[in-house]
Amino acid sequence: MNMNKKNILSASVAAIGLVIALVWIQGGFHPKVPAGKTIGLEANAGKFKTEKVEVVQSSGQVSVPGTVWPRETARIAAKVSGYVVELNVDAGDKVTKGQELLRLESKELQERKRQAEAALESAEADLVKAGNDFERYKTLFAKESIAKKDYDDAVARFETAKAAEFRAKAALDEAATLLSYASVTAPFDGIIGERTINLGDLATPGRNLFSVYVPDTLELVAAVGEQYAPYLTVGTPVTVAVPSLNVRQSSTIREVVPIRDEKTRTITIKAPVTGSQGFVPGLYGIVSFNTRESATILVPLSAISTVGQLESVRVLESGKVKIRHVKTGRKMENGKVEILSGLNPGDEIVIE
Repeated sequence: MNMNKKNILSASVAAIGLVIALVWIQGGFHPKVPAGKTIGLEANAGKFKTEKVEVVQSSGQVSVPGTVWPRETARIAAKVSGYVVELNVDAGDKVTKGQELLRLESKELQERKRQAEAALESAEADLVKAGNDFERYKTLFAKESIAKKDYDDAVARFETAKAAEFRAKAALDEAATLLSYASVTAPFDGIIGERTINLGDLATPGRNLFSVYVPDTLELVAAVGEQYAPYLTVGTPVTVAVPSLNVRQSSTIREVVPIRDEKTRTITIKAPVTGSQGFVPGLYGIVSFNTRESATILVPLSAISTVGQLESVRVLESGKVKIRHVKTGRKMENGKVEILSGLNPGDEIVIE
């Protein structure tokens, strides 16, 4: 029992010692130094390059994640059922409008068309006979050689034959149209984004077979908090970036979807991306835009020294270089960082 207590006590002491060491390493026992306080004397200023602190007008920048997506895209489905007997394209292939993407087995549709053709031939023959009878009965009726009832019957047969021919033609047109659906074609010039069917599969109406998109219409689509709506209108300049391709380019908002998402309280914005090799739908991207302008002190990021949680710069005071603690804010695109406190306009900082 005593041995167990000793083991527990030893483990506790070791754990406490480890925690104390970690806190010491992180600077936990160092006194907090407020931003703006100058401490220590580093060296004479002669060998350093300096720069005076200035106030600039800077816009608050917001960055949100998004996804690269084509504005013009189509999901292609079959209009009739059938097994795939020809598969002519794969994902990534370029296609042109009207190009055959796949063909379905069509024996039943071909037979239906042949039956419609035969029915039309029969209807046309009946119409010819009914027409000849009508002309003959018309002449006889004019000479009062037949009763009016016989003439009326001839007229009725002729009209019925014309209607039958019309129906036969419509049936043939329908059969030909259905047969054409056995060939699935591209709706426009583009690139096959995905293929979801294989040779021998059964295609049914409504089942997605391919997606096709126009590469020149790719854009970055992002959901942005509705609090930023006042800064987001069609034509607003933005910056779009795709980290995986190391691409960053300027753009403008093409569309702001007016409907808010009631669950996430966001609005959707769309900004085109252009001219970069490797852009494909689904890529992760970032869109950045500016909000309200304000007076800001910016200094080169390279001038900031960080030790633990302490940030500092070197400043020139009375011909001497000293350490000044500061508090930084946003990192800007031009390699500078915002100073929230610790520096004043006119201060001279060491940059090299």
